[in-house]
Amino acid sequence: MLPFQKTTVYRKALETLQQVLHEYTRQNDPNLAGRLQEEAFDVTTNLAKAFSKLKKDEQMQLKSSIEGVVSMIALLDLSQQSKNNISSVKRELLVDKLRCLQSDIENFKKTQKKILILSAKMGHGHMSASSAIEEAIQERYGYDYDVEIIDFVELLSSTMNAFSKRYYESSVKFAPNMYKLLYESSNKNVQIIKLLNQINYPFVLSKIKKFFEEKQPALLISTFPIWNYLAADIWKKYNKDAKFISVVTDSITIHNSWVLADTDHYIVANEDTKQSLIDLGEQEEKIKTLGFPVKLDFMENIDQKAFLKKLKLNPKKKTILFLPTSQGTRKNQKIVKSIMEFDPHVNLIIITGRDSKNKPKLEKITSGRENVRIIGWTNKMSDFIKAADIVVTKAGGATIMECIAAAKPMIITSVIPGQEEGNAQLIKKYHLGIVCGSRDNIAEHIDYINKNRSTFDRYLTKQSNPKAALDIAEFIHELLEAEV
Repeated sequence: MLPFQKTTVYRKALETLQQVLHEYTRQNDPNLAGRLQEEAFDVTTNLAKAFSKLKKDEQMQLKSSIEGVVSMIALLDLSQQSKNNISSVKRELLVDKLRCLQSDIENFKKTQKKILILSAKMGHGHMSASSAIEEAIQERYGYDYDVEIIDFVELLSSTMNAFSKRYYESSVKFAPNMYKLLYESSNKNVQIIKLLNQINYPFVLSKIKKFFEEKQPALLISTFPIWNYLAADIWKKYNKDAKFISVVTDSITIHNSWVLADTDHYIVANEDTKQSLIDLGEQEEKIKTLGFPVKLDFMENIDQKAFLKKLKLNPKKKTILFLPTSQGTRKNQKIVKSIMEFDPHVNLIIITGRDSKNKPKLEKITSGRENVRIIGWTNKMSDFIKAADIVVTKAGGATIMECIAAAKPMIITSVIPGQEEGNAQLIKKYHLGIVCGSRDNIAEHIDYINKNRSTFDRYLTKQSNPKAALDIAEFIHELLEAEV
């Protein structure tokens, strides 16, 4: 079903219009029944267009739907003058239902609840989790909720956002020890983060307050912790009974900044992360272990043979997916050479993303290899992960959770100090893959996983939760419905 078909007003419209048509098609008045069918068709068509936003002017489509309902009421009034067997009581009942439908459509935008997800484009995980939640809410509840993802750091200050991104990307790539020092110092002395929020508070108060007033959200969700204290404080100061949810994108070793804000509920990926929050002083009843939100595509199986044939790869051979994001060029080349030397005939798929410098160098060393495919950016990452037998990647939160959702063993080639160490611990603790040492041979790890595949599959299946985003969507819906 499409999202508009799951929207409450649309479903109510279908139910009401079907009742009217059912009653009047039973009568010996084909002209009236035909007119009602035409109007009912126009009502549902315009609603579908409005909810799907196929037209720029959404309000015009809703207005056309209302006009169609009004026309049907007029036709029922006209039916009083014709000879039919519908009693006046039943006709009035149908008219009342149409009037209720008219009111529901007129007030749709007022009753549609707004959900703001505050995130940041620092790495891949925060925005990935946000998008998965948005997708799941729409999948489950159609357009009953209007979900909007906000780059909150950009909203606070585009200059600060640009600087933060450059610093993050440069430090994790060229000076990981410096990044580790900053991460650990801010984690140990978390009041630094709080002070940073407090210093910026008077400068952004008016801007953020106005933003919240314009958006009128029913709920705030955050997937990025650094500015949660500021966001939650402004939100709750001017909104009675406001709710604030933190979706924790870290695993096990979470940063203390997650617990600075006045948070009503935490959503975590696993029991280990829940315990970490409890250790930081959070109440257990506030923490919901619902899993890490990944794209709903991970709930669907893939025809691996057909997928590999489409890439002109041999489906009878093992397939290794290598994601060289945020690693040094030499290290990437070394990993690729090691894989090819281990098995010259193995299918090797390399996705370089938007790293334009990496791709040509990898193409050079794999030139002439018919079993190697190098791909730039793709929006089909879920298919590539599901089609692989082993994924070689860094310990990024979203990628790790996507591999677990797809039950694919991982070989972790690098770990960002501090930030990704918990992800590496998760893999080691639950035997979900192998975390490489600096001098490890990738080929040996591939061989070990192949020989012990059934063991890895068993552990991965226990941890896999591809429907986590839907569970989170249901929790959000229940929370908002309880406030009605």
